[in-house]
Amino acid sequence: MRIALGEIVQETGSFTPSRMGRAAFEAYGLYQGAELLTQLPGVGPPGGFLQVAQMQDETVEVVPLVRAWAGAGAKILDETSDELLEMLLQPLRDAGQLDAVYLSLHGAASSEREDDLEGAILAAVRDVIGPDVPLVCPLDHHANITARMVDCADLLVGHETQPHDPLATGVKAARLLFDWLRTGCRPAIAWRKIPMITPQDQFLTSGGPMKEWFDRARALEQEPGVLDVSPYPMQPWLDVAEGGWAVVVHTEDDAVLADQLAAEMGALAWELRAAFWQSERVEVAEAVRRAYAHEDGLLVLSDTGDSVYGGAPGDSTWILRELLRQAAGQPETDRTMLVPIVDRAAFDVALAAGVGAEITVSLGGKIDQQFNQPVSATGTVVAVSERHQADIEERGSVEVGGVALLQVGPVHIAVLASAGFAICHPVLYQHLGLEIEQARAVVVKTASNFQFFAPWRKELIRVDSPGMTQSDLAAFTWTRTPRPIYPFDVNVTWDAAAAGAS
Repeated sequence: MRIALGEIVQETGSFTPSRMGRAAFEAYGLYQGAELLTQLPGVGPPGGFLQVAQMQDETVEVVPLVRAWAGAGAKILDETSDELLEMLLQPLRDAGQLDAVYLSLHGAASSEREDDLEGAILAAVRDVIGPDVPLVCPLDHHANITARMVDCADLLVGHETQPHDPLATGVKAARLLFDWLRTGCRPAIAWRKIPMITPQDQFLTSGGPMKEWFDRARALEQEPGVLDVSPYPMQPWLDVAEGGWAVVVHTEDDAVLADQLAAEMGALAWELRAAFWQSERVEVAEAVRRAYAHEDGLLVLSDTGDSVYGGAPGDSTWILRELLRQAAGQPETDRTMLVPIVDRAAFDVALAAGVGAEITVSLGGKIDQQFNQPVSATGTVVAVSERHQADIEERGSVEVGGVALLQVGPVHIAVLASAGFAICHPVLYQHLGLEIEQARAVVVKTASNFQFFAPWRKELIRVDSPGMTQSDLAAFTWTRTPRPIYPFDVNVTWDAAAAGAS
């Protein structure tokens, strides 16, 4: 049995004005050929596939293609997306006869010229392998499902939880694929595009309306003949021609059942649409006041407007400015405040000055100039790090990049040369010599991925910070998303049963 394995993953924030090139993928390991087989066991959906492949009775020859993973960010440069696609397609053309293709994608990637990058990738792969070879795709459940994706792929299997468990999603998709190859029963697929968009506030699957929606998907999967029910609450900063929520259902060759369940899941999301807009965000100054008053353990300040894992640039200054303003009168020896900021120029100043130097720098507000402005700070360079490699759980080996630690009273600012996965991870501070348990609060530039600070976290505040991933979606100028869409348009009506797959 011969199965090709590949991965191209990026999540695009349409409103972030910069562009993403090849270097962003190289920071996480841009692998081709046999490197995939040595670097990806246990890492993300490809690691899940490799795990299941080893358990098969029949020998599975894995034909490695390319692994390009870059997390989230701005639109991908056309030259980069073209290069990555060719790195995927060339070994696929040379692979000879295949029994299947297992291709890990995100589902919400865009390039400069292509709204639906995953659809373009799947169409190109389908052109190479023909109509009959199974094409299976594990996806992030914040994907934007399009007609082209459904037409070209046989299985579109989304994450079951937020925070995500990419390895588990990979295992699930792989098991469905091997069951198909063993039985010869081609899955039926049905879907609904739901004309709604919601902010990030209710994205966690552990409670609220998202739990209700995802719990229903898991319950439906227990019914006879149902293989997979994947809800897709699209990430809300993607302004594209087919934008909106979706649900995809796979059954054991029962198209009628698949369609019935897709309609049911679509109707439930639509019924809950107002609940997905409920919020407990706290204004910036009040959130910081609470942080300085916090005594018991670690307080997480969620910088919702600058969610790097959602495509934001990481250079929002709203919380940093307020931390510095309210630091007056706070003793330097008091428990520290930890805050990251992306600013290449400021990092270069700190690097040139060296550890122990006092510097005055302009921080942040250089990429996101729409919602943020730079803040001036004078502090001491406490530590500097360059090209540190860290093993970050399911993401594997990650290059942290250049980081300088600047101390301004109780505020410890991790100045990063570039955004990356480590910006929301304890390793950012630990590799600079800080102990998380000694901190009073940490600013995490994500709206939902707080799990890495779980061992220390005692309290969480979602800060209502403006920025490229803010929850006030009306603050953005939408030019491509189809209309009407809830809640931007009044009196939007939608019937899941009558909608079909469109």
